[in-house]
Amino acid sequence: MNEYSTSEHLCPVVRVDPEKCCNCHRCISVCPVKMCNNGAGDHVSVNHDLCIGCGTCIDACVHGARTGIDDMDAFFYDLKSGTPMVAIVAPAVAVNFKGRDLELNGWLKSIGVKAVFDVAFGAELTTKSYVEQIKKENPPLMISQPCPALVSFVEVYQPQLLKYLAKGDSPMAHTVECIRHFYPAYRGCRIAVISPCFAKRREFDENGRGDYNVTMKSLDGYFTEHGIDLSTFPKVPYENPLAERAVLYSTPGGLMRTAERFVPGISAQTRKIEGQPAVFEYLAGLNRSLSSGGKPYYRLVDCLNCEKGCNRGGGTTNHKMPLDELEELVERRARERQEQWNTAGPRKNRLALRKLEKTVNAYWKPGIYERSYHDRSAVRQKFIKTPPREKLQEIYASMEKYSRADLYDCGACGYNGCEQMAVAIYNGLNRRENCHHYVLHLARQNHEKEIREAVNGIAGAIRSGSEALRSNLRDLQEIRNANTLTIEGIKDLNKKINGIWDIVGIISTVADQTKIIAFNAELEAASSGEAGKNFHIVATEIRRLSDNIIDSIKEIKTVIDEIQHASDRLILDSEKGTRQIDAGLESAKSLEGGFEELMAAAQAGADSPGDIQKRAGQIHSSGEQIFSNLQQIAQGIEKFSQNTVGISSVND
Repeated sequence: MNEYSTSEHLCPVVRVDPEKCCNCHRCISVCPVKMCNNGAGDHVSVNHDLCIGCGTCIDACVHGARTGIDDMDAFFYDLKSGTPMVAIVAPAVAVNFKGRDLELNGWLKSIGVKAVFDVAFGAELTTKSYVEQIKKENPPLMISQPCPALVSFVEVYQPQLLKYLAKGDSPMAHTVECIRHFYPAYRGCRIAVISPCFAKRREFDENGRGDYNVTMKSLDGYFTEHGIDLSTFPKVPYENPLAERAVLYSTPGGLMRTAERFVPGISAQTRKIEGQPAVFEYLAGLNRSLSSGGKPYYRLVDCLNCEKGCNRGGGTTNHKMPLDELEELVERRARERQEQWNTAGPRKNRLALRKLEKTVNAYWKPGIYERSYHDRSAVRQKFIKTPPREKLQEIYASMEKYSRADLYDCGACGYNGCEQMAVAIYNGLNRRENCHHYVLHLARQNHEKEIREAVNGIAGAIRSGSEALRSNLRDLQEIRNANTLTIEGIKDLNKKINGIWDIVGIISTVADQTKIIAFNAELEAASSGEAGKNFHIVATEIRRLSDNIIDSIKEIKTVIDEIQHASDRLILDSEKGTRQIDAGLESAKSLEGGFEELMAAAQAGADSPGDIQKRAGQIHSSGEQIFSNLQQIAQGIEKFSQNTVGISSVND
């Protein structure tokens, strides 16, 4: 059945699928003992010797990476192989199969189970054992032990409380032992336990009572897979006597309410506590109080791991059932049993109570229902070491925690606080990369690195831009100087053109005078007869030449006028271009100052990572101003280029 020794190891009750586990630490967050989980790798594994088997992580894992381990497959295999088998059914059956517990008995008988026993009657025997110990030993404190998860918790983590655990075993163990002693027909049969708890397997390993732990959750899945409807099976009564109010054992306070029948008034001396983390905090606090010399306030502690008791144990199916519906199913069963025993109502039948007590006594014998416990704290001490203070500080430093303000205690890692996380890291059960504070620190570092790289890139671009700007400034200055020389040249041209007007006037006067002389010569030649004929020809040609000169002078005047008008316009446009260049130079100088500011801001940002974002904002603001100045310079250069083209075309 189980390869693990009760004295050395606890059997696994939780299976982890590494492929489905995303290492989200949700399992650690809900785990009441934390250190049984190892989150140092790529998935969270389980140390079964430190796990108390409560099953809380199974329901909490939304990825399906954690499942419970029970013996259903072995039960079916051995049953089909002909192994004689009886079954015992826990009181939580009323909730998990919604009142069809007798139909479940019918199904069990149909597959070959020889007999079915009600664990609720074993709970009646358990209460009897508790009451007998109280009467005989009068212990100052008795802690109930039907919950195997809490027994494991005490054995591993609070061994000082072991002496206060009740000597009487659990209702399931009482039922098994009752079969062994009072039902000889089934003494040779193996016993399958229909239970609401994966941790029950450990109880059977330790006390040697029970062979198969078949959870109600696994059975429900089997019924669904095979289309089995319990309502189609006959109602088959239990083999053992009916329990009365002990059917409430699966509900918080069920033990207390049952004990009240044996010891009226004991409820006032009972601490009822259940659910995580309340029950673990209570037991740990109780241990501290008793260890420091305190005395217990309550005589009996009725405790269960699960908040709604065994009705919502790790091996159940009804975690989403409304609470009122759940409790109504349990209470209705209790009322039915009380009516069957005739113990219901304010006027209880004394004869019925005596008959009930006689029935319980008939199946109870001293010494056969007791159990012992194991101090497993050495296993915990083997795996979990307390780090020295200096080591703790080293671990904090590796997580970038240097002051109390850095200890967030946020619980994002799954632990109760930063110190518990540091202890896990010290024991190799986790790593700093799973700390929210450390991850946030890395994110900030990466963010600052990215900004720093961006700022350095901006600084490089600024340097290139600054060099290009200086080159442009030199080019602009050269253009301005050339433009000034052009204007001076045009002005000199105007002066020379004015000198041409004087020359043109002299030529025009000479031409007019020549024309008059030629005319007079023609007259003299005409009066000279044959002797003046040749002179007449020369005079005529001179006059014609004078006329041509006069016509050419008119054209020259027109051209000179056009040149003067063009040069005047060029002077105006060139002077305007010079003003634009001057404006561009001023903007460029302002731009150069802006680049210097950018360089200073970029350098400051690179030297001071904490101020990077502020510097980046300054760079952005300065960059926008520089861009505006660049646009103004570009507009000035464009206009100047147009004017320069005009000047060049006129000069051509």
